[in-house]
Amino acid sequence: MSEEKKGGIPFIKDASENLPPAAAETIDESIDAANAENASVSGKFANAASSNAAQAGEGAADASGKSKPKKHMFTRRDVLAMCGCGVGGLVVGGVLASWGVTERSIASGRIDIRTTPLKMIVTDRAKCSGCQRCEMSCTLKNDGRVCQHIARVRVWDNYNFGAGVDTGDGIFEDCQFTVEHCKQCEDPWCANYCPVHAIYADPKTGARVVDDQVCIGCGMCAQACPWNMPRIDSETDVSTKCVSCGRCAAQCPNGAITFVDWKNIAQAALDAGVVRTITLVDA
Repeated sequence: MSEEKKGGIPFIKDASENLPPAAAETIDESIDAANAENASVSGKFANAASSNAAQAGEGAADASGKSKPKKHMFTRRDVLAMCGCGVGGLVVGGVLASWGVTERSIASGRIDIRTTPLKMIVTDRAKCSGCQRCEMSCTLKNDGRVCQHIARVRVWDNYNFGAGVDTGDGIFEDCQFTVEHCKQCEDPWCANYCPVHAIYADPKTGARVVDDQVCIGCGMCAQACPWNMPRIDSETDVSTKCVSCGRCAAQCPNGAITFVDWKNIAQAALDAGVVRTITLVDA
């Protein structure tokens, strides 16, 4: 670049004026490309700033309490804490009577209840007709085929058994069918005896489930379970067990199996007055 005097102030003249036209055009194109790149970068920074501002706005809304509240999912822990008692206390207090769960029905062996963090599973022997639709629907949903041998809920195992020894109410007399399903034990032997730790508690449902990518099909879980509930699928060589999906209950024509939401039990506890000094809020 050359320097000239303009009004006593040094003035730098653009050196490109002294270059050939082709060279000058090349310089101009380079400058335009650089400007475009700078504009693109500026745009990206602007978008990032806008995104950060939006997130900050959402955070401010959450902090101010104006954001949309999340729906609360009632769990077993919530309800038992609200009532200040265990499941036995709910039975004695009449909270579960609308589902046929009373002291008398449990003592007679007609009703069996099991709990998971999200559901209470109620089975009623008096309503079971032995149609085995629960077994078929279970395997159709979880295995894609009807195979009652690996069903996670079973009726046929109990066809020849009555209420007790020498009662005469087996299959040839006044038969009473019994629905057997996974008890979802708090301390599950099936998981404890699995040599590869393939059985774990599902973080969402709390059900003890089998990781089919880890299971080696050894059958130790089935041998360890007092009710022999896990079964090895002969086609996949992997153990199967109940995942508390509820399909058996949905397909039972007589209502012998019921999956009860803890939210409904919480409402029943309120109606029965079996609550502590807290308020149930449906967010």
